[in-house]
Amino acid sequence: MPSNELAIRFTEGKYATKSEVGKELKMSMFDNIWSNILNYRASYNRYLSIKSIEKNQLVVCFCPSINALVNSADMKLIRLMKEQSRLSVTNGEVNRFEDECLIRCLKQVAAEHQCEASDNYIRSLIHGDIKEVSPDVRILSRYLDALNYVKRYHVNTIDVDFLAEIYSRLLGTSELTSFYRTTEDANRENRVLIDRIYTSAPVYLIEGMMDSLFTFISTSTLSAATKASIAYYYINYIRPFSTFSDEVALLIAKAILAHDGLSELGVLLPLESLLVEQQEEITRLFVEVQKTCDTTYFVNFALKQMEGKCDDLFNFIAEMKATTMKQDFYREDKSAPTQSVQQSLFDVINEPEPAPAPVYVTPVQPTPVQPAPAPVQPAPQPQVVVEQPKVEEVKPVVQPVPQEEPVSQQEQIAVAYIPPAIDEKQALRLEQHLLELDPSLRKHEARFYARHCTLGKSYTIAQYKRMIGCVYETARTAMDHLVELGYYRKDSSNKKFIYTPIPRK
Repeated sequence: MPSNELAIRFTEGKYATKSEVGKELKMSMFDNIWSNILNYRASYNRYLSIKSIEKNQLVVCFCPSINALVNSADMKLIRLMKEQSRLSVTNGEVNRFEDECLIRCLKQVAAEHQCEASDNYIRSLIHGDIKEVSPDVRILSRYLDALNYVKRYHVNTIDVDFLAEIYSRLLGTSELTSFYRTTEDANRENRVLIDRIYTSAPVYLIEGMMDSLFTFISTSTLSAATKASIAYYYINYIRPFSTFSDEVALLIAKAILAHDGLSELGVLLPLESLLVEQQEEITRLFVEVQKTCDTTYFVNFALKQMEGKCDDLFNFIAEMKATTMKQDFYREDKSAPTQSVQQSLFDVINEPEPAPAPVYVTPVQPTPVQPAPAPVQPAPQPQVVVEQPKVEEVKPVVQPVPQEEPVSQQEQIAVAYIPPAIDEKQALRLEQHLLELDPSLRKHEARFYARHCTLGKSYTIAQYKRMIGCVYETARTAMDHLVELGYYRKDSSNKKFIYTPIPRK
């Protein structure tokens, strides 16, 4: 068989790996054939702006078969979005669809963390009927919180601040005491020097690789499904956090789908099966992508998974509409009689009356009628006028409202004095003075410090975030900058950072 036909066969028919080609051909030496396959794919390769740990550029191959798969997945996602938009709000189809999607998502998360939760429990959790969540299923409420955040703010730019919000919600805290991983992976595979397979990126590369990922997300013109698949692989490749890296990767992938046109459907699509199903196959594909820098192996798998989820939701929508139509068809209208009753009434009304039987009557002689006497007129009675007694109007008695007696004793408070504070005019003067005195101080930092500089008090990142109206990562950076400039001293307490003002001249 000519080599070009083999290249088409192992690219278009099946995007095969080198080992799969050798197994199918039953050959151990096929370097020339594999080189021809790579040369055929090279004409369709598209280089990405993200790189591997060894600084090799990642690629994706848009050969005809993969390109057709990308178009098919995009069309199914668009069609599913149209079907979702046609659901009725009045008969509850929209709520049933969203509940079903979220239940499927959370059930997979529960399976990953080995916690038991029934559909009714998850539905109650979705609707907020459960106030106290037990520790063994706490991850479900936190993941739901992160999912709802992505659903509400999917129009925002996907950057480090967006990532910090997701990660903090997964941890169940409003303030992060740490962010990217600071310890190396202890896996023994990381010690291999030849043909090394990384289970995570080195600590010193995490921030730079994540920044390149955010640039790729914001600038790439690939389809939403393709971009989401590549981002999911890349975050799992880096593993930037000590915990919940898998969940963060999936939430970022969903955010990409929602941000790039699918809106809420991108969040509701139950892709959480990637966390628990076919893990051996996913691991094998991850290793293959790492060896070859060709993301097509995983993109091919992920797009087929998305198509499968779309088909499942199509079936659910069809079943839901069929159930609704059946209920509407068999719903009894008690205000009107049924057709059988109407027909029976019609028959009774229009039934002809039977002919009367003949009756024989004996003639009788008529009796003479005597004239009636004239009626006697009664004598007129004198008219008696009865005077009606006057009824006095009864006025309602209004009871006076009892007035509360003033408290004779003055209420006591635990603090013996009111702490001093500066008014807004003084704060503005101090803010302007700080900006003129220290050029390295930013305007928002001076604004916060001018109102939070009381000695003996401690302030948090959350206070800066609320006052300035920024995201967590910006607030953390600003407070750390104030520490560097000598305005605060940084300490930690109860798993959060606190900042204490330092006396200044």
